[in-house]
Amino acid sequence: MSTLTRRTVLRAIGAAGLAGVAAAVAGCAPTIGTARMPRVPAAYDGPPVTLKFWNGLTGGDGPVMRTLIEEFTREHPNIAIDMYALPWGDFYQKFPAAVTSGLAPDFALMHNFQVATNAARRVIMPVDEILDTVGLAEADYLPVVWGSGVYRDQRWSLPLDMWPDSLFYNRRVLEQAGLDPDAPPTDRAAYEHALDTLASAGISGHWLPAVDPQGVGRGFDSLLWQFGGEHYDDAGTAATFGSRAGVDALTWQQTLIREGWSPRNVSGSDASTAFKNDQNAFLWGGPGALINDLGSVDGLDWDVAPLPQIGERRAAFSGSHQFVVARQPRFDADRLAAVVTFLGWILANSIGWATAGPVPARLPILDSPELAELTAQSHVAEGVEHIRFYPLVPGIAEVQTTILYPAIGDALLSLGDPGAALETATTQASFLLQENAEKYGRA
Repeated sequence: MSTLTRRTVLRAIGAAGLAGVAAAVAGCAPTIGTARMPRVPAAYDGPPVTLKFWNGLTGGDGPVMRTLIEEFTREHPNIAIDMYALPWGDFYQKFPAAVTSGLAPDFALMHNFQVATNAARRVIMPVDEILDTVGLAEADYLPVVWGSGVYRDQRWSLPLDMWPDSLFYNRRVLEQAGLDPDAPPTDRAAYEHALDTLASAGISGHWLPAVDPQGVGRGFDSLLWQFGGEHYDDAGTAATFGSRAGVDALTWQQTLIREGWSPRNVSGSDASTAFKNDQNAFLWGGPGALINDLGSVDGLDWDVAPLPQIGERRAAFSGSHQFVVARQPRFDADRLAAVVTFLGWILANSIGWATAGPVPARLPILDSPELAELTAQSHVAEGVEHIRFYPLVPGIAEVQTTILYPAIGDALLSLGDPGAALETATTQASFLLQENAEKYGRA
């Protein structure tokens, strides 16, 4: 294996990737205070207070969160919440800067795979001491979800939801091809049979968004786990996605194109448009992005199910929105008590958030009659026991998006050797993982 230098890696991932990695590394130094959170009561009953809440909910999920905030405020008129939503990329750049400058919001919502990074940067607070106050209990969560906010033996976030990649299918297209629209494929044989049948009817059944590394990369993630692989070693310092499982996963994705089951060089928007116009049978994607989008199309006959098992075991990539408490130079007990009051309320009432697309993280709500009334979400929930999250490693999101996902996209666009593509990406990713371990603190 050739020796890599920092210059080699940075040249390989490009200027855009460099900006993301540099921002992550630059933000890791613990330059802010280490104030401890004061103990707070179970509910705030003090004078009026206005809280600042930051998130990246700029799509259809934003109005849902604002509606929930309005409902909370009606029940708690002494607590107002000023919600500031900005694109996720801007959020992850501006949130640490706001904290280090003393202008932090009171609390925020972020993705589970960004929690360890922000904990290592010391811009969020451990929340172990408020678990009982907000009503979190381990028995109410899947183990993968309960553990998703724990980094270095402390809890840093409170899970709101889960959004596993699922199989969205066009019932009308399946029926017109002679397939059962009420029995979506659940395994590789059935899925490939359906794709063959659709191809015989002149339909490319699975439009693989090779032009969009994020979308196609998450499909690779699910397949890697299904074929028995892992992305990284236990220490989070070496990439392992170039294993036989990774090669099998990427080879199967290429097969979709080689067999004509997917057109070449399509984007996620191409796939979505084809699906909405009855030109495509299957979409792999998250419920937060697709449920309300597809549901807004008049006359579209669709449904959703867990991903089919293509490899040795069932697995699906999932993310989770998680609440965090921003670190403050000094904590105000009243403001913190108001934050805890809201967090306890929304986690107990997360069925309202399910209308945005994701499914609730709390199992009692997941099993409730109210969720059963949300047909698509309840079908997504049938597969949550097989979800997988990225490991809690600082900087992991940057490694995925600047190295792994572009490599997957390039291999699908060129139909080049899967092993060679993953070997190069594995070397680059391992280099950055080791650098991140040093920058964020290995001890």
